Amino acid sequence: MSELLDIRRIYLEPAAADLPRGRETLARFPGAAIVEAESHQRIPEVHGDEANVRRRVRIKREALVLGVKKTITARPNGRSAGFIAPSTANGCAYCYVPRHKGYSNPITVFADIERISGPASSR
Repeated sequence: MSELLDIRRIYLEPAAADLPRGRETLARFPGAAIVEAESHQRIPEVHGDEANVRRRVRIKREALVLGVKKTITARPNGRSAGFIAPSTANGCAYCYVPRHKGYSNPITVFADIERISGPASSR
């Protein structure tokens, strides 16, 4: 296993486990505890606890969120690029965390990669 990742907990949106990439991801970390999450955007244990600021690097190393991307849109950015395209994962540590995740942002992997990366007509 990678020295950078020591995944001990997977926060799982149940629908992600039904998809091939979801099953592959779960199989990659067989020793991880599975914690069911209603949404990859709302995991109070990780996102809403101010004490996690000090633990953010450990959380990135030990926790993984496995979800399904529900909104696939390109939206205007206005900073470093004209638009922000839909992504297959996230884990940015500087801008995304304070605005969307609260105090910690574990790596999030979306299991519906074929839908995300496929042609717009198939969505």
